[in-house]
Amino acid sequence: MVRITIDRFEEDYAVCEDERGENQRALHRSELPVQAKPGDTLLFVNDQWCIDTKETDARAERINNLFSKIKRRNNP
Repeated sequence: MVRITIDRFEEDYAVCEDERGENQRALHRSELPVQAKPGDTLLFVNDQWCIDTKETDARAERINNLFSKIKRRNNP
């Protein structure tokens, strides 16, 4: 199963990273769901990219928790 995350959009392309953040690939916006946005995790299922909402939400929660820890550390 191929899983990638949209890092950003550049013109008509989405710059995406693999799960480890080691490899990047560009996908044309026409290949993606219309509502896709940076930070969304995508799965390639049945020859099309779909938003993995569970993983997108879990990833956002992990990132928010890290920011909260950093904020608490810097503001004792």
